[in-house]
Amino acid sequence: MRISSQLLLNFVLNAAWQIALIAALASLGAWLLRSSSARYRHWLWVGAFCLAFLIPAATSMRGYFETAAPTTIEPVSIGEPFASRPLEESTSTTSALLPSVIQLNTDLVLLLLGVYGIFVLYRSFKLVQAWQATRNIRRNAHELDADENIVAIINKCESDLAIGSRRIRVMRSETLPVPVTMGLAHPVIILPDALLREGNTELLTSAIGHEFIHVARNDYLLNFIYELLYLPLSFHPAAALLRRRIKQTRELCCDELVAARLLNAEVYARSLLRLAGSAPTLRQLSVTTTVGIADADILEARIMSLLTKPKMTTRWKKTLLVVVSILLLVPCVAAAAAFNMRFDLEPVVVQDPQPSQDPQKQPQEELLKRKIEMGSRERTSADAMKERIARDPQFAEELERRRELEIEMRAVRQAALVRLARINMDQAIQIATSQHPGKVMSATLDAKGWEEPGKLSKDGQVFYHVLIADEPTGGATHVWVDAVNGSILGTDKQLPRKRSPENQ
Repeated sequence: MRISSQLLLNFVLNAAWQIALIAALASLGAWLLRSSSARYRHWLWVGAFCLAFLIPAATSMRGYFETAAPTTIEPVSIGEPFASRPLEESTSTTSALLPSVIQLNTDLVLLLLGVYGIFVLYRSFKLVQAWQATRNIRRNAHELDADENIVAIINKCESDLAIGSRRIRVMRSETLPVPVTMGLAHPVIILPDALLREGNTELLTSAIGHEFIHVARNDYLLNFIYELLYLPLSFHPAAALLRRRIKQTRELCCDELVAARLLNAEVYARSLLRLAGSAPTLRQLSVTTTVGIADADILEARIMSLLTKPKMTTRWKKTLLVVVSILLLVPCVAAAAAFNMRFDLEPVVVQDPQPSQDPQKQPQEELLKRKIEMGSRERTSADAMKERIARDPQFAEELERRRELEIEMRAVRQAALVRLARINMDQAIQIATSQHPGKVMSATLDAKGWEEPGKLSKDGQVFYHVLIADEPTGGATHVWVDAVNGSILGTDKQLPRKRSPENQ
């Protein structure tokens, strides 16, 4: 439940700004393509609508997987051997490099998801209602009476529009005000009785030809897919804008094809004006899932598009389309990759109902609880790292390559230390114990001020670090001896640790 809420929350909140960005870029692209063919603008709006769904979805999934299984590899310091560090320490450092997550109050998250759910449920109800209305239109339609004029018009549309062998049924309806097209697998064109009774050849050719174009373009199926994609985006006004622009440019595309293949542009424009004049308002038509000649509310723009000739050449149109596509894709993908935000619910803090009343015991209990929590997190991180290594051979190879590189760098550094030292370790121990007698616990050769692996900087220094135990007091003394001239660089006394009363 928490995972699904986190995914949905990331989808909604990232979509809030990503869809607005996509719509703004698509509007700019449509303005640049204003003098080109309508089909280019239609492709632009369809692409923007698909991106409005895909980018927030990809962002949400990417944020979840990055949080669940980090892919960041910890940088290895030459001075600190990678192979000598425990797996738990490497894992905890890697986890600290994960992208930051914005935690929101649980009540606020529930409110946001509740409002979003209401939008989706409302749009789902409207879609089901439109589907039922479409089925009612289909059930109330009747077979078309045999008429030589209508049959001739249908045959002319089929041949001029190159429909091919696809079987399209043409029916009539007593209640339908305008021609419509429906049917996912078996397309059906339904004509109003009023249009058939009028018997105007130009009007019938315009109406039937326009609907045949819808069938040839599979507009009914595509429109149904767009309606399904719109459900999770219905809360955003910019998504409604994209959906409306798709409907408008779809009708412009059909108008251009009818004027190019079937009728003269001026004749079709007059017919379109009469057909749209007899249609009810778009609000009354929007309760169905059909597609038809009266879908768009831009009659003036459609008439002007038919009567205005494009000014750009085909080559310039295609070049401009490529430029606009890049303008739309690159900023959207870059913004989604670089600026995607990750949201999560605030963890619920469960307080101890019976806190300790002992003021001296409380800090110890808090420290113990903190140690237990840290240990649990480290074990979880270690398990996650082991699972990652087991299932990701590339990640395991990268870790092994880094270990080999660290071993090689340590060998180079050690060889450089041996080469730079002028006294050996036994001499350094004798020098240290002559100043601070005691039992030698350890002695190491090291250096500071490395310029690069195997090369010291000008102010670099090679030294021996000798640890001498002070048995009477239980303490220790750190002595640093210059490995070049044997001088004492410094000492540091370590006091014995005081035993806690519990260990005495």
